[in-house]
Amino acid sequence: MTVRVDSPSDTLFTARFAGLWTFAFVAFFSAFQLLPVIPFRILQLHGSTAQAGWFLAAYTFASAFAAPVMGTIADHVGRRRALIIASIPFIAFSLAYGAITYLPLLLAVGAIHGSIWSAILASSSAIMSEMIPESRRAQGMAYWGLASTSAVTIAPAVGLWVFHFGGWMTLCVELAVLSALMAIGGVLLRVVDTPRNAHTTLSIGEAWDWKVTRTALSMTMIAFGYGGITSYSAIYAIERHVTPASIYLTTMAASMIVVRLATAHLADRFGPLRILYPAFSLVPVAFAVLVFAHTRWQTMLSAFIFGAGFGWVYPAFVTFMLNKTDPVANGFVSSLARPDSRALFPRGSCRVREPTAPRSSMGQKKTTLGGGAR
Repeated sequence: MTVRVDSPSDTLFTARFAGLWTFAFVAFFSAFQLLPVIPFRILQLHGSTAQAGWFLAAYTFASAFAAPVMGTIADHVGRRRALIIASIPFIAFSLAYGAITYLPLLLAVGAIHGSIWSAILASSSAIMSEMIPESRRAQGMAYWGLASTSAVTIAPAVGLWVFHFGGWMTLCVELAVLSALMAIGGVLLRVVDTPRNAHTTLSIGEAWDWKVTRTALSMTMIAFGYGGITSYSAIYAIERHVTPASIYLTTMAASMIVVRLATAHLADRFGPLRILYPAFSLVPVAFAVLVFAHTRWQTMLSAFIFGAGFGWVYPAFVTFMLNKTDPVANGFVSSLARPDSRALFPRGSCRVREPTAPRSSMGQKKTTLGGGAR
């Protein structure tokens, strides 16, 4: 039996890793205070329950369809630069939400916000994928994903508490402060920004490839389900008299944390597909349990099952796709392989070329995915 000894180049936890992990935590802590609460704001504005989900739909689809373009732009202008530029408008978005009372305008701002959100995910995930040693890829992406998961564990409860006791405007001001911290954090990140093809003309056509899109469809189902949970879990809990209203998202996130801490290394040891298929199979089971959940414990059971599957899916899927990705164009991870970003399509530069190694083949050719862990 051979035991692998990590070399210095295999070091996972570094100051740069911690800095980018913290950036992602703040970004998701801000987003997941907003997303579960804004349906209640729309109800305050005399919108219907159906209309309360429109904002998340606008945000989701804008993020998904803008993702390939934003990733391609990040590849060309530099990922750190794209990260900083995309963080700054979030301050204005947060304050705008506090002032807007006209629903169509709120939806329009949400769509723009979602588009720029995809740029942050593309850039940060591409930077992180370059930091993580290839021999510890699944483990590193699992721990990287814990930044968003940890934020989701506490953010909905915090957002609902601030909204209930401080009001909508107080919440928006807090989100603006967090957005300012994100921008400052991006400036302080110690990474080398090396734009790809800096002297060539940017072609948005690089962002699309059918083979990449076809591969991403397996994540689409989870993305839709996750989007629905994000939109309606709090309202659903209140309608079924389950308290606290944030119980589903909190339990789901806690389950993801436990699963990743306990099993983060398995995809590196046994291969990502052996983890990915069982993980996918847990998702419909969780939704089936949720249909019949009328008590707190039944709701928590559904959330725990979904979190377990979700916790396995991300690192396994990211590892699977990164093994087929050109390192100079791999920012697709944040939209393609992060259902917590609710992305439905691949992000970043996509092209097909002949494989250079057996492990890099997808079908008969290598699919290179990228742009610029959600």
